[in-house]
Amino acid sequence: VLATQPPASINVMDAPYKARGDGTTNDRAAFQAAIDAAIDAKLPLWVPQPPQFYRIALDPDHDRLLVSDDLTIVGAGRTTTTLRFTVQTSATGHHYPAIFVAGGANFQIADLRLEEDLHQTPDQFEFYAVFFEASGTKSACLVENVDIDGFTSCLYSPSSGVGDARGELFLAVRNCDIKPWWQHGIAMWTAPNGHKRLHVYDSYIHDNQYSHLVYSHPHNSIHLENTRLDGASSWAFHIQGTEVAGDPEYQRFIGCWFGPRNSQGLITQARATVAATQVEVRNCLFEGQPSIQIRSDMLIDGCYFTSPQDSAKDSPFIGAYSNAPWQATIRDCIFAPKTNALPQIDLRLENIEVTLENCQFYNQRAGTMLTLGGGAANRYTLRDCVFYNRPDNASQAISIDIENGQTIVDNCRFFGRAIGDRGAIVLRSSDTGPSADASLQLDNCTFQNISGGTLFFALMPSANSWSGKFGGGNNRIVNLQTSKPLIMAEPPGPVYGRLAPVVAASPTTLPAGPVMVISSNYDAYELLGAADVATIHWWTADGLSNPLFSGAITLKAGVPFALVSGGNIQLAGGAARRDVPAGASVRLSYDSAQGFWSEA
Repeated sequence: VLATQPPASINVMDAPYKARGDGTTNDRAAFQAAIDAAIDAKLPLWVPQPPQFYRIALDPDHDRLLVSDDLTIVGAGRTTTTLRFTVQTSATGHHYPAIFVAGGANFQIADLRLEEDLHQTPDQFEFYAVFFEASGTKSACLVENVDIDGFTSCLYSPSSGVGDARGELFLAVRNCDIKPWWQHGIAMWTAPNGHKRLHVYDSYIHDNQYSHLVYSHPHNSIHLENTRLDGASSWAFHIQGTEVAGDPEYQRFIGCWFGPRNSQGLITQARATVAATQVEVRNCLFEGQPSIQIRSDMLIDGCYFTSPQDSAKDSPFIGAYSNAPWQATIRDCIFAPKTNALPQIDLRLENIEVTLENCQFYNQRAGTMLTLGGGAANRYTLRDCVFYNRPDNASQAISIDIENGQTIVDNCRFFGRAIGDRGAIVLRSSDTGPSADASLQLDNCTFQNISGGTLFFALMPSANSWSGKFGGGNNRIVNLQTSKPLIMAEPPGPVYGRLAPVVAASPTTLPAGPVMVISSNYDAYELLGAADVATIHWWTADGLSNPLFSGAITLKAGVPFALVSGGNIQLAGGAARRDVPAGASVRLSYDSAQGFWSEA
């Protein structure tokens, strides 16, 4: 910030311009003359600290400060140098750009404050702080260390203008505080097959009354870094358009904060064809719901999602919205709502492919963490994720609710309290799914301290079924506190899964008896006690959990025991009895679809 006039510059207070800055005199003519002189001399325009503020009154015959060519405007500081605009008319239909930057002009403005004192309704007229005219010529513009307060929209660039209007505008905004009175903090419309760039750094854009804080057509390149957006009446950042063409080079959000007062966070592009460019959201904080709606290829990396304790919203943080097919990766993210979330992530959309890696889901109220399905062609991969519910009665949630698609869940951990009448994983059917090739593969996962509900809850009121379509291996079940690992709600018949035991010896011995209940998930057990064993059940004595498991186990005799027919054990060759001497072992295999054990 310059406290004194820089050398080789035009001073708006010097003769012959003589801006007063007394808060009363209309300094419009002085500013326009100084702007024209600075452009002609190719010098910066210096705006010193005024006694009060510069009052600039516009009217239908003088509706703008016109920047006709390249210009730099520098003030003495955003806290000391204020340009206050007003409009002296009651006529409607005539829009007023406070500063109008002609198409193709390279423009910089720094170290001052722009404000207006009307706060009029936009049905009377629209009032813009800085208006960047579209043209067929490239231009670069910088707004730095500037406060903007008021106006219908603050920084505004339309799609039509001079010529074909396809010239690239590169607009950079750095270290600014932008507060529109009515609509957009920044708005960039772009002609079909045109292209603009918007870079915003270290800024705060906040508190409009209508529509989106930042709006951009989807074929613009966007980079936001270390910028805070809050108080949006609709979306904080909206990448959208109807008549669009052309592809962006990049669309990135890095280290940004989407605050709790936003109605909605970030919505990506919806187009007939999605560009190869993916939207990147990295290391951002989202403090409200919904946070992100996905309509195109996307990477969400290292972000934190939460919600205020007093929030009345229960919508998803991330939702698959429209415009498939697309691919998305969500990795290294934390989801920790302080209120209900139904669900935290909703990926129910046809023909999408989503990977979640190293994400952590925390829940301390009621809800669902992850909802999958919507299309037979969907592909989901969950790897190295944590699903954690608080164990107390005040908290309960479904970890994964799945209806269709092909899903791989690898090396994930599930903790805490599931919903009492549901489960950690809900297998759901509808009129469209699960399809014939739907699958849920769980490998190397851990279910620990699961209380309330169950591990798997089958809710399949339609003719479509998950039976035989879910399974996996090396999944550890530790301290299961619920009554059973599988509950069928609709229909009441069995649902067959294929969860193989963990390839490891049980750390505890198993008492032999005519009916043995194996309440763990290992593939090797030492039996103690002499008994004729006719029936072996997984987890519950009623046998209703047997359909969940398939695989082989080894029973080693601590003392002699026998396997006998008459229950759910079929011995080789139709034998009625198989004696197992002390120290010997027998290998049995269980097929959930067949419902019996046989000698391997």
